[in-house]
Formats: sequence, C-alpha cells, structure tokens
Amino acid sequence: MKRVSIGLGFDVSLLSAPGRLARGLDVCVFPELLDGGYAAIAAGRGRHREGDAFLMQAQSLSARGSMAVVAGSVLLEGRGGRATNSTLVFWRGKRIHRYDKIHLFRPAGDHRFFEGGDGFGVFSFRAGGVTVRAGVIICYDLRFPELIRALARRGIEILFVPARWPRSRDAAWRTLLRARAIENQIIVIGCNARGREGGYSYAFDPFGGEVFSGRKAGGGQMHRFTVDLELIRRAHRHHRNIAEARLLREIRYPRRLRRVVVRSGGIRSNR
Repeated sequence: MKRVSIGLGFDVSLLSAPGRLARGLDVCVFPELLDGGYAAIAAGRGRHREGDAFLMQAQSLSARGSMAVVAGSVLLEGRGGRATNSTLVFWRGKRIHRYDKIHLFRPAGDHRFFEGGDGFGVFSFRAGGVTVRAGVIICYDLRFPELIRALARRGIEILFVPARWPRSRDAAWRTLLRARAIENQIIVIGCNARGREGGYSYAFDPFGGEVFSGRKAGGGQMHRFTVDLELIRRAHRHHRNIAEARLLREIRYPRRLRRVVVRSGGIRSNR
C-alpha cells in the first residue's frame, strides 16, 4: 500500500508550534486565506510577500517535520502592486510550488483584492518512500472541471483544495469534491476554513468513497487521516478515464493562460 498521512490544520498558531502536529505526517494542509480570511484583508491585514516572517513559519514547519506543507493561501503582493490569492507549497524546508488562484469569486469581492492567476502545474514530494505527484487549486476553482482535468492529464494523484466555502453551500462543495475525484480517478482533499467564512472539510478517493468528513470529525485545531494511493491503481484496472477521454485527446492546454483582470465594471484581458 502507498499510504500518505494527511493533516488538516485549522488554527494559524499551528504554524509556529511544529511539535504539536509534525509527528508522523507526510503532508499538512491549511485553508484558503489562512491569515484571517476576507475580513482581515478588508481591514487592511493579512497581506504578505514571499519570504516574510509569516510564510517562513510554513517553510520552517516543513523542514522540522520533514514533510510537505500546503500553506493554504494568502494575499501575496508582488511587483507593480499586483496582488494574488496564492498557495505556496513547501517540502523539507524548500518552496517547491506556487499557485495563484485563477478563478476569482465575485460574490466574496475577490476582484477588489486580487488579480487572477495565469498558470498551473504539478509538484512532487516523497512520502513513505514513494514519490507523490500532486496539484493544488483554490476554492472557486473547483467549479471549473477543465482545470482539474488538465492537472489529471499531467499525472497528479492527489489534488489539494484550500477553501473558504460557506456551510450554506456545503452540498455543492461536497458534491464537486467527490465528482472531481471520480471523474479524474484521483484523491481530492478539500481543506475548508471554519467560522462564518467556512464550513466542513472532506476527502474522497477515486471511487467516490469518503475518506474524511469534517462534519463527522467535529472540532479541534487539526485532524489526521491517511489516504491510500493504491486505490488509484485499483480504479485504473477497471477503466482509465483520462486515457479513454476521446475529446481530451484533441485539446492542447497552454503552458500559460492569458491574464484576466476582473474589475467592478467587467472583465478585460491582458496579453
């Protein structure tokens, strides 16, 4: 069995207390906008740059725990005043991946705070003596199956989805996580924020089996569970969705997307 031990962290203080969670984990995942959520950003807080003290805590956690850390997401400020909703992934003290949220959720005011990302990719880390190929998207991205399809085509085994998905739309959240797992024959892990801006977290296997449910797990600063990558091989013995998708063979995904800037007055593209 290729088992990977997963930890979902819901309290930002866990970043600075590695001894409380690092033991025995292969991956630790945090929610979207883990440093205070939309409320903090609207109040002028929760803004970061790569290499700042806050994000260095996630990097240090990955080093001390000899594991991968999917650091939820933060408002990341870059050159020229451009800000993105970005996930940084660390493994054993090194930053191995960055993903900027492509699809901005207008009802939450994303367009007021962020510019959409223009790229996606796959990252790898070692767990239990094997190499794991993974991808990450953020919250609203989950509603766009072509993005996950593109990642599956590149061979991901696990999809991480940091989110702030309201409990009032839990049925859609849970259904979409399960659907993406089934249709792409991968493991999908949704790490959702708690409180007024969040809801429950879930994980599903390639058959649609519920591996973890935050609804059933209750409270606590962190939850642990394991996923079995062998289930992907078992699913492939029945059929291989990606290989058999005839229309998919005709699609060539670009390496870089056209940047789309969403403003209150509409959408415009930058070449």
